[in-house]
Amino acid sequence: MSTITSQRIQAKGRGTPTPDEAKPRRRRSGWWLLLAPVLAFDVVLFLTPLGKLVGSSFSGNAYQRVLEDPLVLRSLANTLTISLASTLVTVGLGYVIALVLWRSGNILRVVLFAVVLLPFWTGILVKNFAWAVLLQDNGIINAFLQGIGLTDAPIELLHNRFAVIVGMVHCLLPYAVFPIFSSLMSIDDRLGLAARSLGAREGSVFRHITLPLSAPGVSAAGLLVFIMSTGFFITPVVMGGPGDMMIANQIDYYARQLTDFPGAAALAVILTALVSILVAVYQRVLKAGGQHEDN
Repeated sequence: MSTITSQRIQAKGRGTPTPDEAKPRRRRSGWWLLLAPVLAFDVVLFLTPLGKLVGSSFSGNAYQRVLEDPLVLRSLANTLTISLASTLVTVGLGYVIALVLWRSGNILRVVLFAVVLLPFWTGILVKNFAWAVLLQDNGIINAFLQGIGLTDAPIELLHNRFAVIVGMVHCLLPYAVFPIFSSLMSIDDRLGLAARSLGAREGSVFRHITLPLSAPGVSAAGLLVFIMSTGFFITPVVMGGPGDMMIANQIDYYARQLTDFPGAAALAVILTALVSILVAVYQRVLKAGGQHEDN
């Protein structure tokens, strides 16, 4: 009997793992060591501040105070309404751009990618002030509309909800284009060719093949854009009016103007909880839709 075999028999008799059994266990413990920096990063920079924020929000009847403030309720309604409208416009526009990118040649695709990526290289504040210059009463857009005779006087395009949505869509557009483009690139072109060879028209190919297979990218883009929309702060200040303030502006007001830090913490927790609930409902609806299609 060899030495290795005898060691295995002795180890099994003592209830201890054999050398071959111990190797996978050491590999599994090694994965935890690899995850340790990420876990430490989350605990120090995310969970600890979040815990302190939640703890601070329960002091001094902060929840009761902020929920009785009519401006807070109005800001919450503005946040949900503006975020939903921005998400719909961004995902719709992003889908069109992703389709063009998908069907473009290499050179045109590189140029369009550069145009889509351009917002990443520019600060949000710069983009918002650029739009403010374009949308003001004596801006290029109003001058163009009056020049071609569509309007006799400047249209109020700035400091309203329309301007806020325009600014947010410009900032969020790349976050919608790339998930949708990725889902389109995964579609097998032979499916469309097979459908056309059987007499299907382009509209039917899009409706029955392209759109369903790109739905995961659309849902991911919608979720990402909506979550980011709820935290916008600068755009409502620069481009919106007094009635377009969002919840981030109210948090700033409670923290800096009123120095009511428990109230600001309570608003942050309410926003986080509200977005989490909406995301959970959204994913639940998507899952139910997928199961319905499978059936």
